[in-house]
Amino acid sequence: MRKIYRYRELSYQVDDTTEVNFTVDFISDGNLGKTVIYQPHLGNPEIENSGTVSIGTGAQLRGRITIVITEVTNLNPNEDEIRIAYQLNDEFLVEHHNLKSEEDNPTIVLFIKFPTP
Repeated sequence: MRKIYRYRELSYQVDDTTEVNFTVDFISDGNLGKTVIYQPHLGNPEIENSGTVSIGTGAQLRGRITIVITEVTNLNPNEDEIRIAYQLNDEFLVEHHNLKSEEDNPTIVLFIKFPTP
């Protein structure tokens, strides 16, 4: 069974009219996976491996918790860790890190709020 790593109480202040871009960066060599951004009112954008996707404006995101789930695996036998960085509008949000000896197929869950600046 996969180990789940949860990152709660994440927040990003954004103006109502500002478009928000979500970026996932698979840092470790050999990382493969999929990230889904759950937003029932806006759709559920997906990112294969590393990439960036628009998730809406500040006004659309406010008042709800955006849930991001990444399922990753690392098949590189020469890599001993899994490292993934997350950003909103090119600003650091959080970085996940775990040793493959702890879990080589982790699920990472982010809970993000978008308060008014």
